[in-house]
Amino acid sequence: MFTWRTGVLAIVIALAIAVVVPSVRVYIAQQQTLAELRQDRDAAQAEVDDLTADVERWNDPAFVIAQARERFQLVFPGETAYTVIDPELGATHAEGSPAAARLPQNQEAGAWYDQLWASIDEAGNGEDIPVPVQTEESAPIEDDGPSTTVDLGG
Repeated sequence: MFTWRTGVLAIVIALAIAVVVPSVRVYIAQQQTLAELRQDRDAAQAEVDDLTADVERWNDPAFVIAQARERFQLVFPGETAYTVIDPELGATHAEGSPAAARLPQNQEAGAWYDQLWASIDEAGNGEDIPVPVQTEESAPIEDDGPSTTVDLGG
């Protein structure tokens, strides 16, 4: 049976729990925030270490010379600099030309087999190249040199 003392004791325990639970929640939240801040601190320290290492590298004369050679293509007096240009990157084509249409940036995205079929279809249905008709006014110039024949396809 419940006495008035048991009831008072139950009320006191309930109030104690009501006072302690929010404090425990705040403590747990603060511990999580502290862990996140420690991770941020460690990441920032790692970044500082990387930047310090970069500064140390730039203090090395050999590294500075290597960077000048690589980035600015600088050479010492008496050396010969060579630049190799990729022909595919350096080639420019007139806008609207068939060669420009074959460039990767002008290609329509699609499956490889669709592109293959379009290529076959284009090759099979290509336009005929008009052959100039010679008239008396545009007679060919006689040349005694070697002649070459060009097959224009079609």
